[in-house]
This record gives sequence, structure tokens and C-alpha cells, in this order.
Amino acid sequence: MGRFNRNTTRPTLGAASAWLFFSVAASVVGSTASPSAANDDAAGDGSLGPAPGVVAIEGATMGTRYHAKVVVTTPEAFDVAGLKAAIDGRLAELNQVLSTYEPESELSRFNRSPPGEWFPVSADLAAVASFALKTAEESGGAFDPTVGPLVNLWGFGPLGRRETPPTDEEIAVARRVVGYRAVTLRADPPALKKTSQGVYLDFSAIAKGYASDDIGRLITELGDAYLRDAPRGEGAAPLGGGYMIEIGGEVATRGTKPGGGPWKIGLQRPDAAAGELSGVAELRDEALATSGDYRNFFEAGGQSYSHTIDPLTGRPVTHNLAAVTVRAATCMEADAVATALLVMGPGRGYDWAEERGVAALLIERTENGPAEKTTTAWQAVAADAEPADSEPASGGPTVMQVFFVTLAAFAVALGGMAIGVLISNRRIKGSCGGLAGFKDGEGNSICDACTSPSPECRGEPNDHGVAAHEASA
Repeated sequence: MGRFNRNTTRPTLGAASAWLFFSVAASVVGSTASPSAANDDAAGDGSLGPAPGVVAIEGATMGTRYHAKVVVTTPEAFDVAGLKAAIDGRLAELNQVLSTYEPESELSRFNRSPPGEWFPVSADLAAVASFALKTAEESGGAFDPTVGPLVNLWGFGPLGRRETPPTDEEIAVARRVVGYRAVTLRADPPALKKTSQGVYLDFSAIAKGYASDDIGRLITELGDAYLRDAPRGEGAAPLGGGYMIEIGGEVATRGTKPGGGPWKIGLQRPDAAAGELSGVAELRDEALATSGDYRNFFEAGGQSYSHTIDPLTGRPVTHNLAAVTVRAATCMEADAVATALLVMGPGRGYDWAEERGVAALLIERTENGPAEKTTTAWQAVAADAEPADSEPASGGPTVMQVFFVTLAAFAVALGGMAIGVLISNRRIKGSCGGLAGFKDGEGNSICDACTSPSPECRGEPNDHGVAAHEASA
């Protein structure tokens, strides 16, 4: 299968570019199962055993992994393998449309097509191209889907890796065919046209976001189809309407988890302790995507070169913005905007996001370590989510409530037992092994209150020749 990003090597913690790691491998905090647990429980076909109300599915796609958590009405009877097959099939179709790593994909064929001619495209390619060109215009070219020749030149595309940076002359030649205005989209019938030879579209910065949205639509359609086709009185649709879809760190959600709690997505830094989260984003009918310069890079001459290429300079970004996380209505939007902000940098990117009401979290490298900066829109969303933090997502009792109720019940039972012993002047039935080593005010063993005190209770040697209460110390 074609891939959008061939590089899977993670930098060491000492690398200058390693600051934020967006982890949905711990992805849904407090949900049915973390991916680490999922790997242990996975069936041979890649599907996971269902937890109450939710089924979890994972697989490979676009050079990365996907995870899907879907709310279902009857998880014990749900066809998990059937849903996984539908998801895998759809992702394979999208890969054949959007991948530059697949030579015969629809996008690769357009990139080889001659200039000046309309190239008919599918609805999927037209939708992605339309949004990509729109974002390019709004961002002033910081996000540019024609950046492909530069991506390939720097060794981050399907042509393979490189160990040294390209020459200034090579960069200048590649820049001549970069510019989103060189591509025109026709809506009906959908088609693309480029103005010159060598124009090359690369949707790596938006394709996984679009795919996350699309798998969500697929799940919704399957549920709607069941309700439409099911005989009257057969019951509710097997799909309950809520889901979390994640592809390579790009997340789309709908509805809530069983019990009404939000989907909680963990944000983790690689320099923190294992499993330590720097923050949690709570999502309902919302998407989230992260772009960072630490995931894919090469080093040469003591300098690190990020895969994030500025289309305007033709070179990897050199500012201190390490990562950007964006919340939006769709994952495609979050994916594209996060990339645009990462190219712009901490100053211009923050101002651009503020002016447009973008909910963004920017993490910048400083002399004192990573510094977070959030836009007003991000702060507003976080403030709205705070009241939910004081209550469990499931609506059930908290751990502390359970502890105090249990403690109170134990105290009542112990008090009642003691009163019964005093009133009846009887011994407590049983061996009372749990009272080992305790004595009353006159120095007598508490075990004397029991009908048949065991040697262990009295602290006498057991069969192993060691006092029972000492062995536990």
C-alpha cells in the first residue's frame, strides 16, 4: 500500500527537535482500552475485544496506524470484523486516490499529466484539492499543496531520503514550479488543471485528516443504513452514534462515550516521564490535529533539517516553534491549519490564528525549556470543559466516594461486632487471624476474645517456624 510518510524513525530525546509528542497511543484517556492494552488483547484479524458500549479497532494505513473506537448498542453481538473490513476497504480506496507513494494513484497520475489540460478527478480528490487551495489562499501560501517538488528535493517524499541538504541552485529550480495558483479546480464535472510542466501536488499535510473525517462519515452511514433497512420493531441500530477516529495522530470525534463523557485525547511530551501527559483535550463533535518538526528530519553538519518546508523560502523552517495543535470542526481543517501555523512560526502563526478565531496550542522552544501559548479560542474551549473534570465521565461514584463509603461501612460493622461481644460476653467466632499482635489494656491478647484463636493470631510460630505477623513485615 502507498504511504504518505515513509519515515518512522523517532529522534532521541537529546535531539533539538524533540519536544512534543502527540500520543493517541494513549490516545483516549479513560476510554475502553489504551493502544498498549489493545495490542495485548487484539485478535488475529487486528480487531479488539469489545468493552461495554464501545468496540475498538486498529490497523495500518498511509504509512502509519489508525485507531477507531465506536459506541455500539450491543457490543457482545456486534460484528467487529465486519466493521474493520469496511474501514480497511475505505482507507485502501483513499490511499489509491491521495497517495504520492503509490505510482498509479489518482494523484500520481495527475502529477504526471501534461499542463493546460483538464484532468478528471474523483469527488474525494476534488474535495481535498478544494480545501487545500482555499487554505493556501487564506494562509498566504504558508500551506501550499504544490510544495511537493521541494518535499521530494529535501528527501521527505517518495523519492527517498538524503543525507546532505540540496544546493541553492537545486532549491531555486524546484521553487519555479511551486505555487498554488498554478493549479485550477473545476467543480462540475470535477477536474484539475495545471499551468506548467512539473507542478506536483502533495496532500500529505491534509490527507490523514480527510481520511479521519471520512471514516467517521462511513460509520454514520452504516448506522443510518441499518435504521433505514431494518424491519420495524427490530430495535436500535447496532452503531450508537458516537466514535473516535485517529489516523497518525489526527483525530475526529462524534458524540460522546457511553455515559455522556467526552472523548479525552492526551498530549504528551517525549522528554517527560513515560506516560506523563502535558494536557488533555476533551472532544465532542470536534476534531484535533498536531503538526511538529520533531517527527521527521535528518541531520547534517551538526544541523537538523525538518520535514516542514516553507514553500516561500524552499527550505525547512528554522524558527523555534516545535509543535502546533489545532481544534476544529473537521479533522481536515485542523490538519491543514496546524501545518500552516507551524510554517508561519510562533509570532506570525499566533497572530494569524488569533485574528481568525482558531483554537490553537503552540509550543515553542526557549532557553528554559518548552513554553506553551494558547489562543483565545483554545482557552475558551478549555474553560468550557473544566466543569466536566470534577465529575467522572461515566457519571458513577468517584474513587474517594467509594473509599469513604467502604470505610464507614467497615467502622459500623466493627463497632457492631464489638458491642455484641460486650453485651453478650461472648467470644468472637473464628480464628481472628487479623488481630495478630494486638493486646488489651491489661496486656492480654485480643485473640482471647475469639472462640478458637489460631497460633498465627497469637503470634506463635506457625508450621514454618516463623511468627505469622512477623513474616508479613
